[in-house]
Amino acid sequence: MIRYFRINDPYRLVGLLVLLLVIYLPMFIFDSRITAPELRDLVLGEKQNEGYRMYSGIIDSTAPLGAWATEILDSLFGRSILIRHILGFIIMFLQSAYIGLLYISKRVFTESTFIPSFLFALLFFFSWDTITLSNELLGSGFLLLALNNIFQEIEFRNEGDESVFNVGLCIGLASLFAFGFSVYLICSIVILALFTRSDLRKYLLIIFGFLLPHLLVISIAYVKGSTGDVWKYYYLPNLTFSEGGGLVSLKTLLTLAAIPLVYLVISLVMLNREARFSKYQSQILQASLLWLLFSFVFVAVARELRPQTLIVFFPGLSLLLTHFFLLIRRKKFVELNTWILFIGIVTVSYLARFDKIPAVDYSALLVNDSDQTFRGKRILVLGEDFRLYKENQLATPFLNWELSKPIFENPDYYDNVTRVYRAMKADPPEVIFDSNNLMAGFLARMPEFQNQYVRQGDSYIRVSN
Repeated sequence: MIRYFRINDPYRLVGLLVLLLVIYLPMFIFDSRITAPELRDLVLGEKQNEGYRMYSGIIDSTAPLGAWATEILDSLFGRSILIRHILGFIIMFLQSAYIGLLYISKRVFTESTFIPSFLFALLFFFSWDTITLSNELLGSGFLLLALNNIFQEIEFRNEGDESVFNVGLCIGLASLFAFGFSVYLICSIVILALFTRSDLRKYLLIIFGFLLPHLLVISIAYVKGSTGDVWKYYYLPNLTFSEGGGLVSLKTLLTLAAIPLVYLVISLVMLNREARFSKYQSQILQASLLWLLFSFVFVAVARELRPQTLIVFFPGLSLLLTHFFLLIRRKKFVELNTWILFIGIVTVSYLARFDKIPAVDYSALLVNDSDQTFRGKRILVLGEDFRLYKENQLATPFLNWELSKPIFENPDYYDNVTRVYRAMKADPPEVIFDSNNLMAGFLARMPEFQNQYVRQGDSYIRVSN
């Protein structure tokens, strides 16, 4: 199989697309499940299309460009998960094609080959959720553009400033999809310091390129009078570790990634023993290893740990694994290892998808059907049970519970009561899910709404308009 992609022929990408369609098609047909991040994006997109602005109107920490993307997707496709998965598949294929063309144009290997494209796409299949059209997937494309400019700077050691500025700019744009991508700014500076003779001006330029998109966001917020909201609900939560958590366990991730990890270790051993590179190729390899190292940092600071979080490893892994396959001298061993890697990744992914691997637990990642009887209602959930929005719509702007909790836990503050009152006045929920009865303190201070809601079990039901 790998001999097909070893030839430098762009039409080999058509074969790669056919291969990907074959292995992904059952997922499109049989997998109608929705993940918690997908549901959040659906609700966020709906709320923005109702006229609510991010941060000043909606309490959530989603990055600005990511929020804008969810708004556009909701306008075009509504709550269609299938369309989003198809778009995610297309983006994944385009990134696979780009990584192959990038490595060829930068002469990263001893021969021009599309093996990196094949390996990059195959690594994506290690878990079924990686083609989720998420902010991380969208932002990772800008990281590939940054990587291109880093290689260009190493290759030519440009006297000009364009490539260095573009590195910072691309990472800055990526961080407006997922703020954790900011760690690659430090990575880029370290790479430039080790493998180029950049002066202070270039380091300042890369930092300025990174800050430029953020300065634009802050400037727009300033004009709209929402600078404080942007800081409070976007920058501050993403600079702390108080929110989020793992949607899958470390055991699940290690099980899913076991086969690629084995081949990573083997690749490192072979590269250490067998590889003979030019100085430039050696620098590219070392830069990719640093990129992999900082990918661990990104995973450590990620807001929600899930299999798709690991896609940041794929550019570096595809480079290392390509070196591994090119170093094997006997063709039969090349093909044998190719089929072991291919069949192993596909098999593990499908077995995990159909819950046949006990060590893999997707329960926290998936949004299962709620046992509530309410359907098609405008609701407010005062708690972590986000699955209730699967069959309902969000009323009021309180989307992110971690950020909204300080408001509802302190009804004695006038600003909190005023904010809740205005939100309910503009968009009154039909049902308020409130297991801790936090609304009691607010309803007591809002006579207009006190008689409109009746508590039933753990909820408040609106009985009067």
